[in-house]
Amino acid sequence: MTHSTLVLLFGLLLIPGFAMVFVPMLPGFWFLLAVVALFALIDGFAHVTAGNFALLGGIFALSIIVDWSAGLLGAKLGGAAWKSLLYGVLGGFVGLFILPPFGIFVGLFVGVFLGELLRRRGEGLALRAASGALIGSLFGVAINAVLATLFVALFLFFAIS
Repeated sequence: MTHSTLVLLFGLLLIPGFAMVFVPMLPGFWFLLAVVALFALIDGFAHVTAGNFALLGGIFALSIIVDWSAGLLGAKLGGAAWKSLLYGVLGGFVGLFILPPFGIFVGLFVGVFLGELLRRRGEGLALRAASGALIGSLFGVAINAVLATLFVALFLFFAIS
């Protein structure tokens, strides 16, 4: 198999991982990293060197931090209590299974909202906290989309050069 064919094949294999990046908590970046690692192994680290792989690993690590913290940070900035954040995480997991892939956003919102209502904070404050969680999650998806674009572009640059 020629190098060009290998790059094309692995470039195409990155597409599902890139698509998964748009849904929080799906293993999009794990998939991207696995594809690049397999390419590097097959290619003998000739094009994607250990240093290149470390750089891509750093982008991967940053994406994990963004994925786990964006919605929670948004909710916290919206005034949510830590217990409400736990309800939001639980709601996100339940929502992901009930209404994939967007149920995670609905579940997060509903979980934080109900958590705040259980604290007897009133609908206005609960809505503010839940909206913060939703906005934070959407902002996290946008950041991860930029990181995934950078990841794929760097991989292709390394693989071609």
